[in-house]
Amino acid sequence: MDSKLNRYLEAFKENGNVVGLTSVVAVSAALLTPLPLLAGLVAEAAYLLFVPDSPWYSSRLGRRTDALEDKRRQALKIKTFAGLDSDMQSRFTRLENIRTQINAQAQDDRQWFSTVLSKLDYLLEKFLLFAGKEAEFRRYIGSVWEDECGGKQRPMRDSDAEKPSPTAARAAQMVIEVQASYARDMEQATALQAKETDTSTKAVLEKRVQVLQQRSDGVGKIGRILTNLQYQLALLEDTFGLINDQIRARSPEQVLADIEGVVDQTDSMTQLLEELAPYEQAVS
Repeated sequence: MDSKLNRYLEAFKENGNVVGLTSVVAVSAALLTPLPLLAGLVAEAAYLLFVPDSPWYSSRLGRRTDALEDKRRQALKIKTFAGLDSDMQSRFTRLENIRTQINAQAQDDRQWFSTVLSKLDYLLEKFLLFAGKEAEFRRYIGSVWEDECGGKQRPMRDSDAEKPSPTAARAAQMVIEVQASYARDMEQATALQAKETDTSTKAVLEKRVQVLQQRSDGVGKIGRILTNLQYQLALLEDTFGLINDQIRARSPEQVLADIEGVVDQTDSMTQLLEELAPYEQAVS
């Protein structure tokens, strides 16, 4: 929706304006005369002519939008934070503290500081999103490893479901071990296919090799994205530290340029995760 039209609609829906219109309609109905209604319409026209474009109303809408964004981000934090391990929770809390420190410095030039803070809030939200995905992918890799490697060596126990997700380093090694397991299975299936004389059985074995290859490729892709996410999280942490270091010394344009570059990189990671969503649903 056009921002100007949206501003008019928001102004029209203000409680005071709605109450005023309702009142003049009620008075006109009670007195059986259209004069109060006509006066109200004239006042409404003047209200919509001047108020929506006024600096006061722009500020009011900005505060309302900020409040809604804060509420949405708090809901996201409540939903995601508990699912992170203690180390990742500490990392996020540290970024929140840096953001608070920067906000405390926003005294001399509120306008450009406000832009910096809004972008930092956006990056904080993305940190939560990426941290949640990183934990999810580590759990997924651990589960696949248990099925393909751990589960083949011993029976599953109920306590296995409660095991913590693997560390980042262990998850990377698990990807290698899972792909090696798939490679062995493919080698065996290929050897059996070469010896098989029945056409339908050969077709089944051929299809199994294809499925195993797809699973191996999928786990490898998750592993690469997991590594990318870990680097992305570190980049966001470094960015908060950089902005906190530079906020007093560099020009507003330089600080905003630094943040904007990281925002662009973050958007690319977000798009990659969105493109991965159909694959996640297929393997879940």
